Amino acid sequence: MGGGAPARGRAGYSSALCGGSMWINEHKNVWRVAVLLLLSVAVMGPWTFDLIHVPSEYSCSAPFIRLENDICGMPRPGIWVSSWMVGGFINMVVRLVTGAAVFTDLAFEFLYSLLPLLLVLPFCSTLLLILGGDRRRQQVFHVAAWGLAAGVGLLLGMSSFSRLLWALWGLWLYIGLAASALILEVLTLAAGRRPSQG
Repeated sequence: MGGGAPARGRAGYSSALCGGSMWINEHKNVWRVAVLLLLSVAVMGPWTFDLIHVPSEYSCSAPFIRLENDICGMPRPGIWVSSWMVGGFINMVVRLVTGAAVFTDLAFEFLYSLLPLLLVLPFCSTLLLILGGDRRRQQVFHVAAWGLAAGVGLLLGMSSFSRLLWALWGLWLYIGLAASALILEVLTLAAGRRPSQG
């Protein structure tokens, strides 16, 4: 009799989890649209700083923020970061085509310039799922896209004056959205598999 209560508790928890993932699956397009809207807000928010040297005896005038002893920074939106990286990619391609550089010299720059693509990939894959319907292969790709985006976002967050979380709220909103969307998509994927296994 004592062992029956924990078993009933586990069954109730499993049933609630199953019901929750089914609700997430049924309303997936609603929360996917909400994620896209919040992603747009995150990209418009600050992601990095445009740095200038200002000796510590002088104050940083707004919109600049004191970051380190002699460094001030102006918050820049995520869209600016993406355009800056895309511009760098175009410049690199021009240097390769004109022979001003060889690929082995630019390998690291090439990989770095692909980061914005990984950050934009979930936006595109979410649109495809909303407009084209859920196919299992697309869902698996979508989950992978969110995982990569969350990882790249976290990497950027940890390398961009991470102690000033409030100043880079756009980047951290993106990271939070990516982690949340990843969990929701995994639950959706699991809920979609359950009927076929039963």
